[in-house]
Amino acid sequence: MDSGESESVMLYKEIHADFLLIDDKKARSIAENLGVNCIGVIGLLSVARNRGFIKELKPLFETFLQNKRFYSVELLNAILSTFDEDRISIPTK
Repeated sequence: MDSGESESVMLYKEIHADFLLIDDKKARSIAENLGVNCIGVIGLLSVARNRGFIKELKPLFETFLQNKRFYSVELLNAILSTFDEDRISIPTK
């Protein structure tokens, strides 16, 4: 966990936050072991979609992938299917 993530955990505890937005797998694991309720970007966007704050996840997920933000396409497609959105296709070479 780097210093920024450590500071985030301390702030989370200081302000008694409900969740900490964190995607780094190692840092998230450490934070959860410290009793921190974590949510990642994909989880946050899924909640926003579920509550009607955003209409579609697929364009956001595609933007992530185009900008080399690594997420498993299988995971993204599983989430899209829960919202009856079209799957992301992986271009073949």
